[in-house]
Amino acid sequence: MLNTSRKWQSPSGGFSFENTRRNAVLETSLCETGYSAPKARKTGTTIAGIIFKDGVILGADTRATDDMVVADKNCMKIHYIAPKIYCCGAGVAADAEVTTQMMSSNVELHSLSTGRPPLVVTVTRQLKQMLFRYQGHIGSSLIVGGVDVNGPQLYSVYPHGSYDKLPFLTMGSGAAAAVSVFEDRYKPNMELEEGKQLMRDAITAGIFCDLGSGSNVDLCVITEKGVDYLRGYDQPAQKGQKEGTYRYKPGTTAVLTETVTPLTLDLVEESVQVMDTE
Repeated sequence: MLNTSRKWQSPSGGFSFENTRRNAVLETSLCETGYSAPKARKTGTTIAGIIFKDGVILGADTRATDDMVVADKNCMKIHYIAPKIYCCGAGVAADAEVTTQMMSSNVELHSLSTGRPPLVVTVTRQLKQMLFRYQGHIGSSLIVGGVDVNGPQLYSVYPHGSYDKLPFLTMGSGAAAAVSVFEDRYKPNMELEEGKQLMRDAITAGIFCDLGSGSNVDLCVITEKGVDYLRGYDQPAQKGQKEGTYRYKPGTTAVLTETVTPLTLDLVEESVQVMDTE
């Protein structure tokens, strides 16, 4: 006998994947009737991070896309986690936004509970545990960078929960172009200005080599002294000026063939009424 004493309650917050099994059944029934289920849309982003002499530099482009449509030309992809810990998000913009907000709240509660500033590895561990719990259904690829008692730290966390710890990292659809710049020019103990220029060139490579990345370059420099969030650090893809006229004289393009199709028209009686405006 079906127990109806328990009432359905909507989730109070966070992520909910209660319709996953329902969607699988619907997809199977669609395939049996000859229809195809909607396909996942490609996302586009270029995010990166490097460790330099005094801390960490995070970088990202500012284009948000919806399939082939540019939804936002100046969105923020570098999110606040803690006073000296920031996170770059790639993938589904809503998932990255909610994930970083939840992590910032959890880290603040953890810091208040322990009475100590948070560690970058603590943020990374909580992120990878949460993403692994949802088995990749949260489409967030994240780069976590910051400075704590152990010095500069840089991690990348993938949607399924795996992670890397490297001196330079790239993620997103423009990662291949950006990492080629790092592999060619990165060196340990870089100065601040050299590191900022390298990060700017890496993100710019992603902007010009990936249709999903574009607009401006944002940087976030994290050191022991504090954080310098450089919003709109560079604008490499500015719209150029039209230098010529593109109007051509009639007859410039030769007409090879011409076909005239006569149309039969029926004359309809028409009456015109004049409005009295006096």
